[in-house]
Amino acid sequence: MSRWIMHIDLDAFFASVEQYRNHPELIGRPVCVGHDPKGGNGRGVVRAASYEARAKGIHAGMPVSQAYRLCPNAAFVEGSFESYVAASDEFMEVLRDFADDGRVRRASIDEAYIEVSQTCLSYDSPRELAIEIQESIRMRTSLPCSIGIAPNMSVAKIATGMNKPRGITLVGPTQSDVESFLAPLPVDALNGVGKKTADWLHKFGIETLGQIQTMTLPELWPVMGRGSVWLHNRALGIDDRPLIDNGARVRKSISKDMTFFEDIRPDAIVYIHESLKNMCSRIGDKLIKKALRFRTVTVKIRYNDFTTIQRSRSIPVETNDTKLLERLALEIFDQKRNSLKPIRLVGVKVSGLSDVSEQLCLTEFM
Repeated sequence: MSRWIMHIDLDAFFASVEQYRNHPELIGRPVCVGHDPKGGNGRGVVRAASYEARAKGIHAGMPVSQAYRLCPNAAFVEGSFESYVAASDEFMEVLRDFADDGRVRRASIDEAYIEVSQTCLSYDSPRELAIEIQESIRMRTSLPCSIGIAPNMSVAKIATGMNKPRGITLVGPTQSDVESFLAPLPVDALNGVGKKTADWLHKFGIETLGQIQTMTLPELWPVMGRGSVWLHNRALGIDDRPLIDNGARVRKSISKDMTFFEDIRPDAIVYIHESLKNMCSRIGDKLIKKALRFRTVTVKIRYNDFTTIQRSRSIPVETNDTKLLERLALEIFDQKRNSLKPIRLVGVKVSGLSDVSEQLCLTEFM
C-alpha cells in the first residue's frame, strides 16, 4: 500500500474569510485586511490581501497608504480574528472526516496535514479524493483551498504551492517520481531553507535541489556542515516523519492594538488611557465569552520614530477581571512610557491563559 499525505492550505485565508463568509459582496474585488487608508493618509499595514489585490501589487506588510495608491478601489476591512478562528476550526473538522483515524496535524491557523493512505483505497486515485475534500471544504466553510499530495509531509507542503489558488498537485508514489518533481526547484522551495541559507548555497553555485541530489555527503559537508544530512535527504524527498495529531488549537494569548491616525502628543494621557481602557474592555469580553482567564498582561508602545517597547506584569493567580486588567495596563503604560516622545501605537495583550474552573477573587492577593 502506498503512503499518501495531503497538505491542505486555505487560499489567502484572512482575505477569503472576509470575501466568502463575512462580506460576500466583496467576492471578486480586491480586498485588503487592514486599517482604513483614509484616502492614502491612513496608518498601519496590510495584514492580508486577496488574490485580486495581489494582482495589483499589494502584499501583506505593505503600508495601507501605499496599497491605496496602488489600488484606490480596493476594499479595506479591519478583520475579525474571532471569525478567522471559527473558520479554522470548521476547516480542521472537515479534514478529520477524511483523515486516516481522524488524525490532523495542524501546521497553522490555515493549513494542516492529513494521512489518507487507508482512505485512498476507496478511491480510484488520490486526486479524486482531493477533489472531494476540496469541495467539502468549500461547501462547509465557503472557503477555497489548495492541496498537495505526496508520499510524505515535506514534499506535500511543496506541492501545495505549485498551483495556487484552488490547485491540486499530485507527486507520484515512487522515489523516482519524487526526485523528478523536486529536481528543477530552487533550493529555497524546501520548508526550512530561508533566504540566508539560500544565499549561502548560491555562493557555492548551488541553485536547485537537483544539484544537491547529485552531490555526495562529503561534497556537501564543507558547505552545510551538520545540516548536510538533513538538506540532502530533503532534496531527495526523504522524510520519514510519522503524521501525529497535535490536537486542537490551544489559544496562547489575546491582544488588541491601535495605530493612531496622527501621532499622539506625550501630554495627551487622557486620550491614550481611554484607548487602553477600550482595548481592555474588548479583551475582557472575549475572556468571558471563551471562558478563559489570564495570568500576564503586556503593554506595547510604539513611538513616532517606530521604536517599540513591550513590558509585562504577571499576577499570582489567573483571573478574567476586566477592571484588574485595565488597572494593570494603565500602570504599566504610565510607568514604562517615555514622557517626551509622541506615540504612534499602543496595544494590550493577555497571556498565560487557562480555562475557567471557578471564579476567583484576587483582592486578597493584590
